[in-house]
Amino acid sequence: MLRGSRVTLLIIPEEGSKTLEFKFPRIAVVLFCFLGVGILFFLGMGFVSYNRANDLANSVVLLEREKALFEQEIVQIKQLESTLLALEKSNRQLRSILGESSGVTSIAPRKMGEEYVSSVKRLQWGNISSVPSLWPTNGSVDRHYSSDFGGVLIAAPEHTLVRAAAAGKIVSSHFDEELGNVVVIDHGNGIQSVYGYNKHVLVDLKEVVQKGQAVALSGKSGRAWAPGLYYAVRENGVHRDPLQFRLWL
Repeated sequence: MLRGSRVTLLIIPEEGSKTLEFKFPRIAVVLFCFLGVGILFFLGMGFVSYNRANDLANSVVLLEREKALFEQEIVQIKQLESTLLALEKSNRQLRSILGESSGVTSIAPRKMGEEYVSSVKRLQWGNISSVPSLWPTNGSVDRHYSSDFGGVLIAAPEHTLVRAAAAGKIVSSHFDEELGNVVVIDHGNGIQSVYGYNKHVLVDLKEVVQKGQAVALSGKSGRAWAPGLYYAVRENGVHRDPLQFRLWL
């Protein structure tokens, strides 16, 4: 009920009790209504802001997940790039070996009645298992091939596995004053690989080995000044640079 500048609030109980009457200034009622509307407005805004904050938090979580996935993909891409570079390097080395066909001179067969098949022809025919293209152990090359040295020196800690660069037969396993414990594998048609400075030899004479099979443990025997592996490739008794054959490791 409105009376002049005041607002009267009547409370009439149902059971006939005394009626309660409250009088408020009109301005107070108006302010109270505005205050109520303001509170409702700010409550609504707070609710909307809360929902937006939750949505943003969920978006941040999703973005973090996507970021992690992108980082994993970047790592995979880098690994694939490294693999591709390694494959390209192997391809160049393979082409280099095949490109030597024009410079290969006619060499007599290694044995009577045995047709000579060069490493180039083996690669062309796909018989790569008998080409010493597998690097015998993982390590840096401390000394490169030269006519005086005849092979390469690969740095390797003692007792590192030395693997056959290609399939073949053990034709020599002996001690040499210069190279220490030596293993020689014959891959057929005059191609041999030599492994020196070994600590222990793991194969027997005349044993047939497969490509990648362990044949020795690297060491410091003979006149080696540090632990490592002497590795050489011979074709009909002529030493060749092993790096020309390297395709893996």
